[in-house]
Amino acid sequence: MFMDETEGQLTGDVDAPVGSADAVEVERGGFSLWQRLRSPRTLISFGLAFAIVVFAFRGLNIDVAQTWQYMRGANPWLMLMGMAVFYSTFPLRALRWRMLLRNADVPIHEGRQSWASLPALMEYLYLSWFANCIVPAKLGDAYRAYLLKHNGKVSFSSAFGTIFAERLLDMIGLFAMLLISGWITFGAHMPDGTQIVFGFGALLVVAILAGLAGMRWLSPLIRRFMPARLHDFYARFEYAALRSFSPAILPRLILLTGAVWMLEGTRLYFVILALGHEGLHIGLPAVIFVALASSLLTALPITPGGLGVVESTITVVLTFFGVGTGLGVAVTLLDRLINFWSIVVGGFIVYLVSRRK
Repeated sequence: MFMDETEGQLTGDVDAPVGSADAVEVERGGFSLWQRLRSPRTLISFGLAFAIVVFAFRGLNIDVAQTWQYMRGANPWLMLMGMAVFYSTFPLRALRWRMLLRNADVPIHEGRQSWASLPALMEYLYLSWFANCIVPAKLGDAYRAYLLKHNGKVSFSSAFGTIFAERLLDMIGLFAMLLISGWITFGAHMPDGTQIVFGFGALLVVAILAGLAGMRWLSPLIRRFMPARLHDFYARFEYAALRSFSPAILPRLILLTGAVWMLEGTRLYFVILALGHEGLHIGLPAVIFVALASSLLTALPITPGGLGVVESTITVVLTFFGVGTGLGVAVTLLDRLINFWSIVVGGFIVYLVSRRK
């Protein structure tokens, strides 16, 4: 019903992982790495990230030499284990996304050479994460929808709807596990700083659920205030977003989402083991809490991949567990070496050689 979309069709203002203006630009003009990197918006966001890092280093009075000493002593094999755990999430994410695409009636042709094979979907995911690490405003989400349109000749707005559904799953799963790990770690007496993390997470979940509920029950009202030329786009987006979920596949979606976030926590656990410092005796629930808090902060579209914001905040969160600032910075930087800088380097290589970009 909503699967055909004319090339170059205008897109509308939708509650999605990236702003509508950015989605329009990517959908119509593609994604140019060089143009994005030299745009004033990107340069300002990197400048802001740098300012946040400098402010944090001065405010926390960090001993750079001591922090470097901690990092040099990290066990490389345990760091590699942490990286392997992190990259094992991509097949799970790709499998979950394919389930959402199927449920949303996006035509998928099976086979190893298919545009929707698991290797292909992992490549789209990796390229979109790379884009999110080098440009602000979660533009990688729109880029991923564009890749499906370009390679699979499917509706941009339908693909975008499944990405919205995926983000909804991630936010609910992340927030649920954040609450559970926080309760196990702190009990009923949460440190004051954690209230900001929980408040931000709750706000995001409520906003996304409100958007989903609005599409479900207020669709006629939404279309009434929308320009007529945007109705087709919105109809496809709405159909895909709502259709992505069904009782039949919901248990599998929940299982895959839970596995992804458990692996995210395990990644940080290996980083802490790699440092092997006596000041890092932190239980697994606490480690999962810290890892999920850092993932939550990447949702902020202020800087690319939460650069600066994540590093500063996680260092502070680690102090809740008695970790010194120098050691906390070492943990944070080594963790970001895996889940940010490895994507910047690896994603750039994939971007250069990919036929699907």
